Amino acid sequence: MSNLEYQYQCGGCVYYDFQGDYKKGYCSWYRSYYYPGDNCSHQKPVNATSGCYITTIVCDVLGLDDDCSLLNNLRSFRDNILQKDAKFTPLLMEYDSIGPEIALLIKKDYEESKDDTLWKKYYDTYLVSTEQLVKENNYDGAINKYVEMVQVLKSYFGLDKVTSRNIAQYDFSNGGHGKIMTKKNGNI
Repeated sequence: MSNLEYQYQCGGCVYYDFQGDYKKGYCSWYRSYYYPGDNCSHQKPVNATSGCYITTIVCDVLGLDDDCSLLNNLRSFRDNILQKDAKFTPLLMEYDSIGPEIALLIKKDYEESKDDTLWKKYYDTYLVSTEQLVKENNYDGAINKYVEMVQVLKSYFGLDKVTSRNIAQYDFSNGGHGKIMTKKNGNI
């Protein structure tokens, strides 16, 4: 996660894994380590996307409406099943922690290639399958398919980031939106 104090520098970029003011963090754009105060020509502010990589694939890459049935069904699953059970907190936290970075990497991949073939396959293989499992009330199957999908994306983009946020402060009732929310302070 980047740090907003470093606007226009590595530490304020969504591609940067902030480790502290005087420590190098990992830049997933250049796949190298930099200090947060270093300057970069590819710096992309943290708030450059909605943070939801599922919406990025469905809307930004494939051109479907944000109000399509697939997104509405997955959002309903998140709101009515996942957010209502604390056992899903780690799953929601991971989504909120890596979601913005994955969303930007998907967008970058598509903008550079102008080829949506990979993302159509991803849509059919993971998103449509997950939605179907939700419609069948097979929530365990939907969660397993989702976990598989996240692992595929992390592997594709070379992300090995582990969520290390304080679960006690995480507001899981609002989780799964592509940004970390805490109980007291709002966005982290």
